[in-house]
Amino acid sequence: MSNALENVKASGLELKALAKTFGSHPALHPTTLAFPAGRFTTILGPSGCGKSTTLMLIAGIESPTSGTVLLDGKDITHEPIGKRHIGIVFQDYALFPNMTVAQNIVYGLKAQKASDAQCARRLEQMLELTKLKGLQHRYPSELSGGQQQRVAIARALAPHPRLLLLDEPLSALDAWSRASIGAQLKAIQQAAGVTTIMVTHDRHEALSLADFVVVMNAGRVEQAASPVEIYDTPASEFVAAFVGGMNTVRISSINDGAPTGIRYSDVRLARATEASLSQPFTFVGQVEDLEFMGDAVRVTVLLNDFKTKITADALRARTDAEVFQKSALIAVELPASAWRTWSRQ
Repeated sequence: MSNALENVKASGLELKALAKTFGSHPALHPTTLAFPAGRFTTILGPSGCGKSTTLMLIAGIESPTSGTVLLDGKDITHEPIGKRHIGIVFQDYALFPNMTVAQNIVYGLKAQKASDAQCARRLEQMLELTKLKGLQHRYPSELSGGQQQRVAIARALAPHPRLLLLDEPLSALDAWSRASIGAQLKAIQQAAGVTTIMVTHDRHEALSLADFVVVMNAGRVEQAASPVEIYDTPASEFVAAFVGGMNTVRISSINDGAPTGIRYSDVRLARATEASLSQPFTFVGQVEDLEFMGDAVRVTVLLNDFKTKITADALRARTDAEVFQKSALIAVELPASAWRTWSRQ
């Protein structure tokens, strides 16, 4: 029992050719992937992409059709869920309504036969870590959604798990709470030092919280890298589109019509003058829509091929005011230095 209550070094997780098929439907194609130890990883993708299936396979809630799950080099593929020493937080938090905050937090320790002294010491640590001091005698129904989430995280962390798995833990919260509590969640993970994997469909959450991002689509990993690399150098057109903030154009004069990405912030807009239109890869466009964003304006432009739409985030202080007029004809430069190109699809 004592080992479960002692701090352990951050665990490394690896999947080797892991796959899951439900009937004839491949929910997860053979996947080989290593998760960085002690870091916060998000698995990002649309509904049905296989991200939750991957989490359930790691947890042991689902059994793989083939492949291996390794934790610190040990094969745990068929290890019972109760012996994996993994903490799990579900979307609905799954707190026991008839138990107080304190009783919920130490539940796992009690199940492992921890002494009263061990439970009290760990409870104090968890209350401090998750900023729940003063709330230990309340019941879940007396807490806000964010407080309930922190109780669920404290309960999952109390037995010193080797992994912390989070299944869309912020999805039930409003937008303001998601941002605030997401930052708290990241701080808790960093303080605990536990290897953490969170499933989300929210690209902002994935990029802002994670040290490492896995982007999935149709049961396959499209890219696994740092948030900066995912955003700046997406490995595929799908990653670029799903993560957002990037135009994908197919114009014959650019890369012979191959799909080419360019970030909203890299598009240059100017008044349609002889000088501006003489720049390489510059097109005439008509402003279709404007979205005020403070220091910048998001401008949607239809190019003069009448089919290509370009979105640009133009800084107000550095852009001619004429650009910010609906229906205005303007110059749209797509500089070659900012292109991201993938294979033709």
